Amino acid sequence: MSRKRRIDQHRADADSRSQRPRPGLVLILDNIRSLTNVGSIFRAADGFGVRKIYLCGITPTPPRPEIAKISLGAEDTIEWQHLEDPAVAVRKLQNDGYTVLSLEQTRESESIYDYQYPHPLAIVLGHEVVGVDEQILFLGDGSVEIPMFGSKHSHNVATSCGILLSEVRRHWLGLGDSPPWLTPSDTSGGQA
Repeated sequence: MSRKRRIDQHRADADSRSQRPRPGLVLILDNIRSLTNVGSIFRAADGFGVRKIYLCGITPTPPRPEIAKISLGAEDTIEWQHLEDPAVAVRKLQNDGYTVLSLEQTRESESIYDYQYPHPLAIVLGHEVVGVDEQILFLGDGSVEIPMFGSKHSHNVATSCGILLSEVRRHWLGLGDSPPWLTPSDTSGGQA
């Protein structure tokens, strides 16, 4: 089996990517401290077609060479905005019709493999040590978690982001011939 040459791979440049329909899929980064994690999340977000990232609290923002080194330019292809308070992003997105889920282990969280992901959807990713802030958990519409089978209690936040984004896209693409972001029921109007 031969590999695809890079030129053969279907990858849009920043201009053509901005013209393609993207799902109502948004990330809220709640006080993520690592530049490496932020860069990795940008790269995963680009690969899975995320519409926008809200960088909240202490989360570092581009331009930073440490982010660019890991994201490989994805910080230039994903719309992003810094907000001091992640609650502002949660409320704004809920007002725009988004369901806001936290990726967090709570007593009420559901497995990412069992959850039926609505569209449009915003996902909150929390601080590497303390997770998603309690206020944000309270304001959100629910939480999902990645089942763990080893001795550790969780994955790295950037790894977790990629796992969840993959599951959300798999679920949406399994809904049939017309993914939810291409149907008239997309109430987000392209906003995030």
